[in-house]
Amino acid sequence: MGGRLFIYGIVLFILGLILLGFQLNSVFKRIRYRDTGDPKSRPPGGANIYFVILAIFFIIIAQAFFWLSSETKFFRPFGKDGLFAALYIARTGDSVKSLEMRYTPVIGDSSGMENLFFLSGDSWRLRGEVLKFKFLADFLGLPDSCYKTVEFNGKFVGRLPPDTRGAMLHTEIIEGGESGAFRFFRDTRFFKWFAEADSFSTDYERIDNSVGFYLYIGADGVVELR
Repeated sequence: MGGRLFIYGIVLFILGLILLGFQLNSVFKRIRYRDTGDPKSRPPGGANIYFVILAIFFIIIAQAFFWLSSETKFFRPFGKDGLFAALYIARTGDSVKSLEMRYTPVIGDSSGMENLFFLSGDSWRLRGEVLKFKFLADFLGLPDSCYKTVEFNGKFVGRLPPDTRGAMLHTEIIEGGESGAFRFFRDTRFFKWFAEADSFSTDYERIDNSVGFYLYIGADGVVELR
């Protein structure tokens, strides 16, 4: 996601540089001008302040597009009925690598790359981010709503195994962790007209045996395991 934003950013950046270059060239011509005494000779015009402002505006918007494109790299549109991932979990019997987690994000109606990792505990939960674009989403190549899973957490709800050795694997950061775009649209009121940020998470779910399910986000923002 964000490929079209990056292309638009390149176009605006080049336009801004060209426009700014023409204005700077006018300034240099005026600086180099020498009066020859010819009454018909006139110094060239200087830069047009409005064109300079427009060029700077193009460059700033281009930088914003580059930033948003990079920050939405791992965001994906929701699948049908809010489907966003498949998850398979297996109890391993190991006191530290207690849970084998296989998380596969869903891109539209197709599967993404599987994430394989381990957590310590008999229970797990996940946390993620949602961005809802409201202005020119189709034109900018952005979905109306998209998500990114940020991290998984594990812990022992029951008794900690007495033979535990090694550091506990309580947290696994995936897909780049928290995004700057999420924090920006969450904390900046001025840009709510462009996009809004929301989050989702599950409560700790205890695992006694191997289990697999699909993850959905309902209209109320609650994660459902099916």
